Amino acid sequence: MTTGTNFIESAKKSLQSLGLKPVAIEPGLKRIEVPGGTIDLEVFDGEKIEKVVFSSIKVHEMSVAEESVIIWPADYYDIPVLWCNLTAMPGMNVSILDFIPLMDIVVWPDYAERYLNLLPEIKEETLEILKETITEKDFPLSSIVGWTMSPYRTLLKLTDEGIPKIPAVLSLYCNAYTELLRKAVPSTYAEDRKFSKRKKEGVRKLMKENDPGYPIMLSIFGEENTGKVFDIVF
Repeated sequence: MTTGTNFIESAKKSLQSLGLKPVAIEPGLKRIEVPGGTIDLEVFDGEKIEKVVFSSIKVHEMSVAEESVIIWPADYYDIPVLWCNLTAMPGMNVSILDFIPLMDIVVWPDYAERYLNLLPEIKEETLEILKETITEKDFPLSSIVGWTMSPYRTLLKLTDEGIPKIPAVLSLYCNAYTELLRKAVPSTYAEDRKFSKRKKEGVRKLMKENDPGYPIMLSIFGEENTGKVFDIVF
């Protein structure tokens, strides 16, 4: 049981120019295997990057497979968090793609101009790639995790035929993010530095505490494993 695409390897390939270096994690967390499912985790870091986490979660009984890449920038770099996620289950496939802002785009409109204004074009290209395989888009999320996201987030429900096209979409987002990261410089103003760090911690806390998959993971992988996995991802 997989998402039906080489999601993780495609993301790694698109991010290879970042020169990512593996980060050691507790050996037992690289792969967690229990009767009800498996979790695979890989963590990397790099220049201007706090951590990159590739995760793959499978729940056997529900035939659910989720794959994700999330990039957390280093402190004082206000570049957004990259989040690309694909969840496959019987009868429905859901993809979430976004640059999660680490500044208030009303107070700092130049932030949106610098980091988010490219997203509508990427979203348009994404919709063109996936075309008729899209069954629903821009639907409301059931979790307040949506509060963290940008106005230009891409939320899609796809047919199974759309899954093999996801690597091309990942390439769009990862390549754009790589270019933003290449140009990124640390914030120089104390107020900006303080806010971006606070926002990152707020995003991390909200996502960790409101992930809709937490109750399912808790029931299958147990409290200790689930807690450690969430600490790594977020």
